[in-house]
Amino acid sequence: MSRLLENMNPQQQEGIQAVDGPVLLLAGAGSGKTRVITHRIAYLIEERGVSPDSILAVTFTNKAAKEMGERVEKILGHNTLAQPLLCTFHSYCVRLLRRDIESLRVNG
Repeated sequence: MSRLLENMNPQQQEGIQAVDGPVLLLAGAGSGKTRVITHRIAYLIEERGVSPDSILAVTFTNKAAKEMGERVEKILGHNTLAQPLLCTFHSYCVRLLRRDIESLRVNG
């Protein structure tokens, strides 16, 4: 068993290992959703060989994004310069608009 699945209940293990398509994690406060998400990111990188810089995780608050980033870094260690993008919906949209604003212009 992968170290990323240790100390997880069956539902959490399922959330971590479900990597073919989108996954909805629906659970109450304190049930381990952030833990599952961070371990899923690490699982994708370590067990499935996904490049860290091809992973995007968005959340609602800067605090949550920062905490997820710290947790992923702690799980993975400092073994790569490439990092997943963990940010808020707002910061991601601003990044996208700044990068692609010219291609979004409409002739009017």
